[in-house]
Parts: sequence; structure tokens; C-alpha cells
Amino acid sequence: MEFASKQEEQDYYQHVASEQEFLEWYKKQEHPIYQNPSVTVDMVLLCYNKSTDQIKVLLIQRRGNPYRNSWALPGGFITASESTGDSVIRETKEETGVTISAKNIEQLHTFSTPGRDPRGWVITVSYLAFIGEAILSAGDDANQARWFTLERKNNQLYLTSGEVEIILDLQTHKSLGEDTLAFDHSQIIIKAFNRIANKMAHEPQVLQVLGETFTITEARKVFAKFLGVDYHSIDHSNFKKNAY
Repeated sequence: MEFASKQEEQDYYQHVASEQEFLEWYKKQEHPIYQNPSVTVDMVLLCYNKSTDQIKVLLIQRRGNPYRNSWALPGGFITASESTGDSVIRETKEETGVTISAKNIEQLHTFSTPGRDPRGWVITVSYLAFIGEAILSAGDDANQARWFTLERKNNQLYLTSGEVEIILDLQTHKSLGEDTLAFDHSQIIIKAFNRIANKMAHEPQVLQVLGETFTITEARKVFAKFLGVDYHSIDHSNFKKNAY
């Protein structure tokens, strides 16, 4: 079929042709016009150690380039046969050995700033989940998998594990000091931290880190970690009403 103009051709396939004819035409004519981004997923996985009173975040050390040997969130590229939720569960298992249930993950934010990944146009969908402290087993693209303690000091977050200390600025959303995170993962962690802090009063999902049973004191301690205060300063009576 011949058309007098590109516009006439487009109008025909969009408004006259069958859907099957349109899709066949689109794949040949229109689809190549648009650039296709790669899509990845990243997981912010938090736990709480009751005996040490520490919130922890799971990080992996990257095995290869880019950012070889840098610390990063578990994650990777999705495949055409899976959703982003399925992908983040699979990637977390492959890189850390930790199994997460689909009902326990929460979509956090989509990060799409141009240049965020040196490999090209890569958009990432980040997720947030809370679990008990699990035994780790690094694999796939990870040299190591570690739980890092997460501590707020004024306007900074300190992520610490052994000799590694990563400092994140809550105002600039950047990594400070010698040890830094790969890609824009400092922004992702800060986004998760702020999401938790802002939702604690009305949607305290963070209490999932305590398991099915816990005391009010334990809950106050968890809340205090995100507020950057001593847990004794959180009013007991008001807290009990807001947390349940």
C-alpha cells in the first residue's frame, strides 16, 4: 500500500488498520525511532538486631566493572519474562542468598536521571523490604555480601561494617569520605530512609524488622534510629496509640 505522506501512513495504521496490522507496521517503522532504555532493579533490605540495638542495611561488593569492588545495593537487569518485583526477588537471592517474599516488598521509587549509569541509558526501579537478620552467601555479580549498621548522626547516615565506613549526607544525598557507594545508590538509600521516617506515625511497616511479637520499648528503639533521637525521648503513651 502506498501513501502520499508519512502522516497519511501513520493515520491509516493508527485509525483504520487492524491492531495486528498496526503492530507489524509499528515494529518496522516506528519502533526503531525511539531509543530503548535498559531497566534494572535495586533492593534496600533492612533488618534490626535486638541484642545490639542496631538497624542494618544489606550491601554487596561488586565483582566487576563498572564500580568494581565498590559497595552497592543488591540488584541487576530485569529480563523480558519477569516483572520488576520478580526480578528484585531473584537478584537479591542470587547475589546475597537471602529469600524475600513478594508480599514483603514495597516499590520505593524509579530513578531515571540521565547519566546515572556509565554503561548508558539505564532506569532503575528500587524496592524496600524489612526482614530478620539473615545469613548471607555472596554469589553471581557479588564478591561479598554484608550487613552494614545504619546510624543517623545529625544530618548524616553512617553505614559501617568492619573496616568499611560509608557516610551519606542527608541534605546533598551524596557519599562522603573515602568509601563511597556505586551508581546513585546513596540517593536510593536516603530515599528509603526518609520514606520510613515520614511514614512511621501512620504506616509503621518498619516494625516488621522486629518480627511478629515485640515490646513497645523495642518499637520505640527502632523509631528512634530513624528520628536520630534517644528512644527515651519518644512519649510512651502517644507512641502506643500511634503504633497500633
